[in-house]
Amino acid sequence: MAQILDLKGTSISSLQIEKAGVRLKNATGDLQVKNSADSAFTKVTASQFETTNDVGLVINSDAASTGADWKITVARPSSGMTANYTLTLPSSAGSPSQVLTTDGSGNASWTTVSAGATNGVYVDTTTLNFNSTASVSMFTLPSNAVVSRVEVIIDTAWATGSATMTVGISGTTSKYLGSNSVDLYGSAGDSYVTAPSLAANGSAESLIITYAASTSTAGAARVLVYYSNPA
Repeated sequence: MAQILDLKGTSISSLQIEKAGVRLKNATGDLQVKNSADSAFTKVTASQFETTNDVGLVINSDAASTGADWKITVARPSSGMTANYTLTLPSSAGSPSQVLTTDGSGNASWTTVSAGATNGVYVDTTTLNFNSTASVSMFTLPSNAVVSRVEVIIDTAWATGSATMTVGISGTTSKYLGSNSVDLYGSAGDSYVTAPSLAANGSAESLIITYAASTSTAGAARVLVYYSNPA
């Protein structure tokens, strides 16, 4: 009779499976699985786990949103699904900067995104000052990229001297912008734009500003390079 009372939870606070087995107990309406000593949680092993609502699976919520115990919830969409599906995760943790992709049948894998295969238009900005060095490093233009526009915006007009600038690469310093395309002695707010209209280069290029300071005592500008990186 005592065994039946214990099973119904009328005489002890937990149900123990086997003499030295795990314990099942109630904690404010939640089912807990504890070790035989009732001192720590223990794992539950099953071939399938199913929730009956859209709340999802909650991970690491043993503490109330403190420290490292903020919870993670994995949930299904509340609407919009038209069929069941299985998502199979990769066999490893992947490598840095890889992204998770699918084959369309639910098999996920880690994929390395190639910089050379990324579509988009980008802009890089470099500051030029009246006292800059003769060669100002800009950025590395990716292989197969196309420079569509180079813009120089005067923030502070140059004072005295006859300073000049070009944009290009080592050995071809005016490749993307020649010295006759910009007047550093114009007014603040002036913008000088050129469209190089050059074919894509098969390898990466380190762009530089080649600057002749002359006797300048003031001046500041921004050099913007717009480029596309077609797939």
